[in-house]
Amino acid sequence: MPQIGNGRRHAAALSLLIIGSTFLLATEQVLSAVADAQTDALVDVHELRPLPESVAPVSASPVQAATLTGDFEELVQPATVAAIAPTVEPAPEPTVAPKSALFEAGIASTYGEGDGFEGNRTACGQVFHTNVVQIAHKSLPCGTAVRVQDTDTGLSVDAVVTDRGPYVTGRIVDLSWGAFKQLKPSGPGLLHVNVYLLDK
Repeated sequence: MPQIGNGRRHAAALSLLIIGSTFLLATEQVLSAVADAQTDALVDVHELRPLPESVAPVSASPVQAATLTGDFEELVQPATVAAIAPTVEPAPEPTVAPKSALFEAGIASTYGEGDGFEGNRTACGQVFHTNVVQIAHKSLPCGTAVRVQDTDTGLSVDAVVTDRGPYVTGRIVDLSWGAFKQLKPSGPGLLHVNVYLLDK
């Protein structure tokens, strides 16, 4: 029994499918026919006619692209702008180092080479090293910058006072070996020198 019921349902569904498809095809044909009729009606409404032929032939005449009468504006040429020369600032004048003031003249000696000063504290509180440029003076304040110049050769060395001395009569300044060899590379000894104060 259930199989017979299922067969009827299938047959009914198939019938509905066939009827629906037929209806859709018929509707499509009707709509297509209506559309064609409207298109034909539009074309007929315009009543297209051919153009009448010209009685006299038209001769082509050359057309000038521009007239020489000056009716048109002249081309505006850009104005020439004068180039502005860059301003050249004058070169700064070289500054001449002010002459150092001569403080004193006399004899210079060297110290620190094998005399027990190496590595000790100086009177100004620094560690003395004989190969570093240092000088000792009796009265100039610690940290005073001076130039010591050999009066015979003109060689000079700039140094800072880091110690007191010398305590030998007739000598005005004691130089570490690092400072002395810039004046007399050949070896230790005594030199006639001028001592200048430097503004630093």
